[in-house]
Formats: sequence, structure tokens, C-alpha cells
Amino acid sequence: MAAESPKRPRRVSARLLLLALVGVLVGPGLVFTALLISRYAASERTRYEAQARSLAEQVKNAVNSDLAGLRSTLQTLGTSTRLAAGDVSGFYDQMVTVKSFLGADIALRAIDGQQLANTRLPGAHDLPKTPLDVDAAAIATRRPVISGVYVGAIAQRPVIAIALAWPEVGTPRYLLHVNFSTDRIAEIIRRDLPPGWIISVVDRSGVVVARSERHAEISGQPGLPEFIAKLDGPGGTFTNVNRFGEELLVGYTRSTSSGWSVTASIPEALVRAPLLRDLALLIGFGALAFAISGGLAYWLFGLIARPLAALTRASRNLGSEDARFDVDTPIREIARLGDALGSASDELARSIDRARRSDEALQRANERLEQRVRERTRELTAANEALRTEALAREAAELQLRQAQKMEALGQLTGGIAHDFNNMLAVVIGGLNLMRARLERGDTDVGRFLDAAMEGGRRAAELTARLLAFARQQPLAPEPTDGNRLIGGMADLLNRTLREDVRLETVLAAGLWRIHVDPGQLENALLNLAVNARDAMPEGGRLTIETGNGFIDEAYALEHGLSAGQYVMIAVSDTGTGMPPEVAARAFDPFFTTKDVGKGTGLGLSQVYGFVRQSNGHVKIYSEPGEGTTVKIYLPRWYGAEERPGRAATAADVARAADGETVLVVEDEERVRMMTCEALRELGYRVLEADGAAGALALLDAGDTVTLLFTDIVMPEVNGRRLAEEALRRRPGLKVLFTTGFTRNAVVHNGVLDPGVNFLQKPFTLDQLAARVRATLDG
Repeated sequence: MAAESPKRPRRVSARLLLLALVGVLVGPGLVFTALLISRYAASERTRYEAQARSLAEQVKNAVNSDLAGLRSTLQTLGTSTRLAAGDVSGFYDQMVTVKSFLGADIALRAIDGQQLANTRLPGAHDLPKTPLDVDAAAIATRRPVISGVYVGAIAQRPVIAIALAWPEVGTPRYLLHVNFSTDRIAEIIRRDLPPGWIISVVDRSGVVVARSERHAEISGQPGLPEFIAKLDGPGGTFTNVNRFGEELLVGYTRSTSSGWSVTASIPEALVRAPLLRDLALLIGFGALAFAISGGLAYWLFGLIARPLAALTRASRNLGSEDARFDVDTPIREIARLGDALGSASDELARSIDRARRSDEALQRANERLEQRVRERTRELTAANEALRTEALAREAAELQLRQAQKMEALGQLTGGIAHDFNNMLAVVIGGLNLMRARLERGDTDVGRFLDAAMEGGRRAAELTARLLAFARQQPLAPEPTDGNRLIGGMADLLNRTLREDVRLETVLAAGLWRIHVDPGQLENALLNLAVNARDAMPEGGRLTIETGNGFIDEAYALEHGLSAGQYVMIAVSDTGTGMPPEVAARAFDPFFTTKDVGKGTGLGLSQVYGFVRQSNGHVKIYSEPGEGTTVKIYLPRWYGAEERPGRAATAADVARAADGETVLVVEDEERVRMMTCEALRELGYRVLEADGAAGALALLDAGDTVTLLFTDIVMPEVNGRRLAEEALRRRPGLKVLFTTGFTRNAVVHNGVLDPGVNFLQKPFTLDQLAARVRATLDG
């Protein structure tokens, strides 16, 4: 039996082999050249990085030198004998003299921030009160303290201040500060700046102080978070894309005296320019070398390709008697290849004969294999059907479980509402019944029953408001708010709410960002948390309210349905009994409470949760049994301009109706309309009434004088908002006041009152009605 021929290796095209030969000849030179260019590029980049760090260090020293001069001048000015004698007028003359060579304004303030003299306003009286965020540090250290960038109250542009408490020992009496525009720093960093380089200075809180380019546009703005995060440590280099889309090589250093960071940046395009130039030369040289070598390879290919083509044509008859592999070629290897192909053709003919004989056996084996495949397919189909049936059963069970959980939560909610509302209605109905019985007997001593009924109604209204807060349906009136100032203003209220054995402490962060919330609802939320903390400390303890600035990243924001970015944190902590994990997990559920019956409604924390989420914020509980509880509220930072809303009218400001003032009341509920009309008549207004939009418009068309349209929002057919729009079209200048028990989306969108809308939430008292009507007419 003849031995089998060995397997032949895979063959490639002769053209490909020749091209590979060209690559072997030319490639090493190109690789060596590329290696040299790469090392040169690395060397150039290292040089630029060193230059960036060196330039940042030089600019830092120049800025530090200027700041040191200002600090030194401020300390020298503090040695004035006129200041020690309290001669403010004489000391002001010295301040003016120092300003003439210092190039910066100087101010003298009392400890509470009240300005006594300012070189920017010569001879001015009634100077503003301008406390700085660095005053506390200046008083504590008795050293000059450099502030971050802020908008000056007088200059109305980004400025920097250096504050010093006087005297340096003993009780501080005055605060001296030098304040200057960030343009001063911009002038320093532009001196002797090499072409193409950009210098930036960033303060301790990440706000841009100055920039050699586009300074006026960027100064006072927060730096990009990803850029500020890289300014870590005393110095270094990194790459960054700035807010204008430029990719930069950045070197930076940090000043230990001021805490400021100085960066020196150069566009990556300038760093890469030499490399791109040399790379173009390398590509051109390589293309020329390949062109010359390719021409030589094409000539050699002609000598080899013709005999190879003849062998290829003969190979189509491989294994037949017509195959002929004798070729005319001067290349010995190709001739030997023809002989080998002839031997292979003979062997192939023999193999075909053997394959023909075994074909029938192979066909039978194929049939057996197909039969086994069909049987296995039937088994898999049956198993798949069983899995599908099990999945449907599991889905039905999960649906039943979710329905049961939903019904349990609904039962808890409705049970709590029914319990509290029935108690309140029992007080209201019982009080009214007793009043009727006594009045029928002629007894007018019904004051305590009237007070009880009013209290029951008020508590029912509060319960409704808490439910709306949990459902995120209460109408909010947000405004830019300083959290530290709001908490400071609540100190007296909190101290009255807490017991004597509970100590209140506040830790308020300097430079706290503003937030855009309804301040009344935020005060209510903090008061709820304080009451819960007080009840958790039956033996007394410490209640701490803390504020701070923070950042929520993309991962945490996605997990909790928030927007990533900067947030203001307000934390309320106690040293009380704490909560186990299963209680903390249900703390925000409505009507869930661990207090004794009659000591809590279970709606306090759910109201806090609803208000925070409606304000696009986040609330989190941290608690351990025996270790106390901390509730942290995160509210988004407000970047808009500060609003200054007018003072809201109070009951003490409210006057009764003026002569000739007529109110058109539109209310589809008859009893509510009757009570509203009688209340307005009690206040001295002339009242017209209608049960819907059609009747109201008919009264307006009749020509009767109407001063105010007081309309319910939710009414059949035409709602109050559409009625108001049509009434204003017919009577331009008509005042409109809306009221409802549930606003839907007529005048409230995303939980916030539409701008310019006058609104009164049902139910309301006579004083609330009088105040809102008067404010609407006078506004």
C-alpha cells in the first residue's frame, strides 16, 4: 500500500512575496526613523511639561509677591496711632494716601461688617453693611486672610479681599480690608508671557480668579469640575479640554500661603506640530522607497508569473488523464513544482476512486445522524414549552405579590387618613352640634366649642397639606435662598420647640451656595426633623444642624433618579436612641410611626420626603440603634441671579374693603360659594356670584363694575384658568385671584406656581382671605 503524500504548506501569491521582500528591505529603515521621531517627540513633550511647571511656578511667585505686599501694607496700616485713638476721619486720610501708591481700595468696618470708611466712596455716608466670608478667620487668627472671588457690593464686579482684625491682641474692635479687582491679578499673569501660553489662577473653592485670555468672560465663574479635580497636590502636569473645546497640556502649582492654584497651559496642537512635520517627511520618504522597490518587484514578477499561470491552468484538471504539468521555465524551483503537481495528480485520481467506493457508507451514516437530530429537536421543543409554562406561572405569581403589596400600602394610607380625618370630623361635627343646641336655648357661651371646631378644621387642612406634600402635589413658590441665613433665623423657633435638656448646635459652612426652594416649606421640613430628633432623646442630648457644599456623581444620580452636579447639604443629627434598619427603611412611609398613640401622625418624614423630591433634591437617613440618627437633605445649587421678592402681606397689614370695590365670586360648589360670599361681605366688599364660567361672563358683559375676579380653578366644562383668560380679554386690567383644594396643572406646573399668579389654597380662614384679596387688589 503506497504511503500518503505529506500535507503541503499553505501557499501565498508571488506578488505578495515580492511585496514582502520590498518591505523587508525598506521597512527596517523606516522603523528606525520612526523610533527616532518618537523619541524626539517624547523629549519635546517632556520639555514642554517642564516649561509648563516652571512657568506656573514663576507666575505663582509673582502673584504671591503682590499679595504679600498687600498683606504687609495692611498690617503696617493697622499700626496707625489715629486708628488706636478711634480717629476714623484722620485714619481715612491715611487710607487715601496708602491707596494712591497701593492701587487698591481700603475699607474700615466694624466687627459686624458695617462699613465706617471706604476709599472707593470718598465722603459717602450710610455705607452698606458688607460682612465677608473671611471675617471669622481673620478674627480667629489675627492675621491677614485672603478671600475667594466674590462680587463686590459696591464695585459690582469680581473682586478679592484681604481682611485683618484690629488690634492683633485683645478684643477686636475693627476689621480692615483691602479689596481689588481680579483685573490686577490678570495684569500680573500677562507680564512676559511666552507666545501661545495661557495662564489661569483658581482660588481655594475652584472659582477662576484670573486668566490671561478671556479674563472678563471667565473671572468669577466656577471652574469645570473635571479640571478642578485634577488640581490635586502641590503641582504636576495633565491634559485637559477647556470650556472652549481646546485640548491643552497643563502644568500647575499650588500656593501654600493663599491656597490658590496657578496653571500654565499650551494647546496640544503646538506641542504636536514638530512630530507631525517629521511624520510627513517619513511618509514621503517611505512612499518613494516603495515606488522604486515596487517597480523592480513588478519586473521580477513577470519572470515568475507566466510559468505559475500555466501550472494554475493545468491544475484545473488535477486528477484526470488530461492533466499536463511540463512547463517551459528557466526557474528550477518552478520546474520541480510542476513535477510535484504531476505526482499529486496521480495520487488524487487514486483517492477519488477510493472515495467513490466509500460514498454509500457515508450516506447511510448521514441518514442515521439526521434521525438523531430530529429526535433531539423534539425533546428540546418539549423542554422549551415546559420552561415557558413555568415562566408564565412565575410572572402571574409576581403580579399577585405586587398587587398584594400595593393593596397593603393603600390600606395603610387610607386607614391612617380615615382614622385622623374621623377624629378631626368628630371634633368639628360635635362642636357644631353643641353650638346649635346651646344657641337654640339662647345660651351664647359657645366659644370653646367654636375653638374646638376651628382647631379640628385646621388640623384637617394640615393633614391634607401633608398628604399633598408626600404626593409632591403641593404648590411651591421657590426663590433663591441662603441656607445659612434661613437656619440662623430659625434659632429662636427651634429653641422654643426643643426641651431645656436638648442643646442646639449649628455648623454652618462658609461660602455656602444658594438654593432655589420654597423657604417656608424648607423651614417646615427642618422643624419636623427637629421635633423627631427631640422625641428620640427622652433623656436629653445634642441636636446639630450642619450645612455644606457637595457634588453628586453620575452613578449615584442615576441610581436615585437625580441630576448629577453640585448640591447644598443640610444635615440634622441627634444623639438619641437611633433606629434599626427595618424601621429606617420605612421611615418615609405615610402614617408609619413608632410613637405612642396620639403622639404622632406618621406624616412628618413623609412630608419632608415629598417636599425635597418635589424640589428636585434627595434625602437620606443614616441611623444605628443607640448611636443616634442623621437625616441629610441635598438640594440643587442655584446658579441664577438673586431675586428680591417684596414682603408678603400679613394679617396686621390687611385693611378692609375700600369704597366701590366689587368682587365677582365664581364657585360651582353652592355651600363653599355661600360661605365665601358672606366672608367677603363681612370684610365690606360688594359681592357678585356665579356658579360657573357662563354666568360669570354674562355678569361681566352686563356692564357691572367688577374690581376682582375670585374663581375656583377646578370646575366642570370651563376651568378657572380659561375663564380668567377670557375675562381679561374682555376686561383688560381686571385683577384675578385663584383658589382650589387641588391645583392639578392649571396654574401650577412641575409643582411650582406660574409666574405672576395670585393663589389662595383651600381651605382658608377669614384672615387669610382678607390678606390675599387685599394683596391682590393692591399689587
